[in-house]
Amino acid sequence: MIADDVPRIADAGQLIPDLLREHPEARRVLDRHGLHGCGGRLGPHESLRFFARAHGVDEASLLREIDEAIVRPRPSAPEARAGVADAIYRPFFLAAIAVVLTAGATWGAWILWNIGLTGSFLDPSIHRVNAHGEAQIYGWVGLFIMGFAYQAFPRMWQANLAAPRLALVAFGLMLGGIVLRTIGMGASGIGAGASELAALGGLLQIASAGLFSAQIAATFRGSGRRFEPYVAFVSAALACFVLSCVYSTWHTWNTMTAAGDSALVEAVATYQLPLRDLQVHGLALFMILGVSLRMLPGLFDVPSVGGRRAWWAFGLLVAGLVGEIALFLAYRWSGNPLPAALLTLAWLVMAVAIGMLALPWRLWKPLPESDRSGKYVRMAYLWLAVAMGMLLLMPLYHAAAGLRFSHAYFGAARHAITVGFVSLMIMGMAAKVVPTLNGIDPRSLGTLWGPFLLVNLGCTLRVTLQILTDWAPGAYPLIGLSGTLEVIGLAWWGFGLVAIILLAPGRSIDERADLPPRPDRIAGTHRVADVLAWFPVAEGVFLDHGFLALRNPALRRTLARRVTIEQAARLRGVDAAALLAALNRRAVLPSLTVLDSSCLDTRPVEQEYAHVD
Repeated sequence: MIADDVPRIADAGQLIPDLLREHPEARRVLDRHGLHGCGGRLGPHESLRFFARAHGVDEASLLREIDEAIVRPRPSAPEARAGVADAIYRPFFLAAIAVVLTAGATWGAWILWNIGLTGSFLDPSIHRVNAHGEAQIYGWVGLFIMGFAYQAFPRMWQANLAAPRLALVAFGLMLGGIVLRTIGMGASGIGAGASELAALGGLLQIASAGLFSAQIAATFRGSGRRFEPYVAFVSAALACFVLSCVYSTWHTWNTMTAAGDSALVEAVATYQLPLRDLQVHGLALFMILGVSLRMLPGLFDVPSVGGRRAWWAFGLLVAGLVGEIALFLAYRWSGNPLPAALLTLAWLVMAVAIGMLALPWRLWKPLPESDRSGKYVRMAYLWLAVAMGMLLLMPLYHAAAGLRFSHAYFGAARHAITVGFVSLMIMGMAAKVVPTLNGIDPRSLGTLWGPFLLVNLGCTLRVTLQILTDWAPGAYPLIGLSGTLEVIGLAWWGFGLVAIILLAPGRSIDERADLPPRPDRIAGTHRVADVLAWFPVAEGVFLDHGFLALRNPALRRTLARRVTIEQAARLRGVDAAALLAALNRRAVLPSLTVLDSSCLDTRPVEQEYAHVD
């Protein structure tokens, strides 16, 4: 119980690094609410208000706890050493980027060029196409989901990750399984032992998914948290993860050992579509919707979805997923076209469920907390709407085209959700959380418009050109271009993310061992980088005065460390006195007045700069 006589010290708008520089004893409170391991010694570059939203903590209670910790500090304990769980996402994210730029999207782009040159979607080997697909699902999507879950869920639940070292075992099993399956499936028909190698890889993936799911479940049980709708979505995704690994391993063995072309075609035609439904609509869609329910209100300040509404959406989505799988299998096993006709009903149920969740967020409007990642999230949900709309319109398309089934149209709809929705969400969420986890202010990084435009352009071309191949064979040669644009965009984004992860793991780009003590007042002889490290809010003052180059992290680490404020003002042609006044008024004064007014008289400072506008 916190006493009522504790003075107000912490402010909701205060940045965590500023708070921890002045009051390191507040770290104990923030760690208790899930900060541990995030952003290094000074924590992430975010406000206490944002921290409270993102971690599901009552803002007023958090501020009171911090005030209590500052006023009545406990005896200092030895600083906790960094553990495996503090940055467990790193190997998963780095491996996911490596996979997508090799066996994933890059190999897929090469396959697309072959399709374009031959003018047929049936020309590439089904085993190589599936090897690429499995690498995308488990290497790109699966590894990112695992890394994100290991890092974020314990903090959401304010709990410690269960058996954290087993996360590295799960990582090794999944990555090893992906490598073995890719080699085995890619070598199908070339040498002996390919099917056995692929099967071994599948078994490793099953073990990895099972271990990962068990750890997340144990972590949640240990937290004592209430089973909320978003947890139900996450749980369903974990179940689909394990089931899809089992199903995928069986299907790979079944296709690679098929006795002849007719048996191979039968196996692919019957069992591949339900597998992709389990992977994309099950694992990826359920996980993204669950994370969105929990995190979008905190990260972007969008309205929360009510509990009853979320539970109804969950039930409908489960019914839709089970329905689409069961109906398709019933159609293939019985030969009766009625179950196939009812697939549209299953997709309609899923579309309604998605709408129940996404519409309250009003993503057609700019996000209140919009930044470099917000556009990815908004566009991802637009692509999800496009993908679901295409599925619902598929009977009309078939009637218009005079086709019983269009592989091109259905493949385009699938691409809209896998790249347009899933990949853009991965890119957007990673661009949001990785700088935070490394203590870097996202505003100091690039806007990521280049990768955003390239991936969206590539996805648009792929969807439209693939559909056009039903009507105009001349569209085939251009299909390869779509994949190339996507790969370039992913590489641009991926290399930037890798640089952030490897640049200064666990510490801010402004946090230095040689940083002098913070002064009471900024002087012209102080170096720009030092001022930014002492007072992060000063960046806004510099930007207002035209120092836009400070958005470049490289310049902040090099030139800004050598140039004083007076020198920078002369180089920019800015009045040094006005710049200093603005810096002290907007950076120094707020940090001083955070303290109780009875303990500090700020009037002399206010009076000194009152005459400068």
